[in-house]
Amino acid sequence: MTHEIVQYHNDFNTVPLRGFNEREKRIVMALLHQVKNKDIEVVKIDFETLRYLSGWDETKYNASKQEFVTYLTKLSKKIGQLQGVLRSESGLRSIVFNLFPTFIIDGEDTNTLTVRINSEFKYLTNLFDMFTAFELEDYNKMSTSYGQELYRLIKQYRTTGFYRVKIDELRHLLSVPEKYSNADMDKRVFSKTTIIDLTNAFSNFKIKQERGTGRGRPIIGYTFTFDKEKTNQYEIDRKKEEQIAQFWKSDEPEPMPSAVAQTEYQNPELRKQKEETDKQSASFGDLLKGWFKK
Repeated sequence: MTHEIVQYHNDFNTVPLRGFNEREKRIVMALLHQVKNKDIEVVKIDFETLRYLSGWDETKYNASKQEFVTYLTKLSKKIGQLQGVLRSESGLRSIVFNLFPTFIIDGEDTNTLTVRINSEFKYLTNLFDMFTAFELEDYNKMSTSYGQELYRLIKQYRTTGFYRVKIDELRHLLSVPEKYSNADMDKRVFSKTTIIDLTNAFSNFKIKQERGTGRGRPIIGYTFTFDKEKTNQYEIDRKKEEQIAQFWKSDEPEPMPSAVAQTEYQNPELRKQKEETDKQSASFGDLLKGWFKK
């Protein structure tokens, strides 16, 4: 797979892929790759291309054509039920939509999947000045579902070097079950595997949790920092994109309002190296306290 770029309007990042596993999300991204910048309502993809783009043949799941067709049929039903919701800032206006309303799976004659795009929302996959873009191969390397979602959310801010989000918004975007406590978030959302994958995907990647001033100093949000990406072939208008980035103020974002403490999430494999580098810092122990378990 060579530099296959997924590109879509930032509005699609507000669509939580609830109940989709890692392989299913790879296929969704492969579909988005195929329809990008095509001002048409119907896109046809042959099975071989779909397998290639989704990394299907690189997995242990070696399905026959009949099994592949059956799999696509079930997945198409799932994608067809996936709904996006666009809300105004006031919350008084919302639009609920399906991006892909129709699927035609032909394993008899053409060995193709034909997808119809909702004409009212073609802007999500066509030319735009506020977009998310990433290489499909890099996305396919994410080995956890939460890692996949975090990867595409962070990629929206690839030219700013940081992404800050309130905890309630992040829970919604990642479809985190309501029953999950903050401790569950640490264990399941920010698992060691996810942190390692994201560290490999983003240079100098770090996560900081920001705490409020109330009882128990509750977590109020997270800040993700990483090295900025340089302008490349899929940048349309960097200036406009940076203008809409949240908290775009400086290379080092200020703490959230009311935040009194931060906890840094670090790739466990780099812990020893970082401890050695920062051993002279009196605050380093407090920075890591509560995250790394011996």
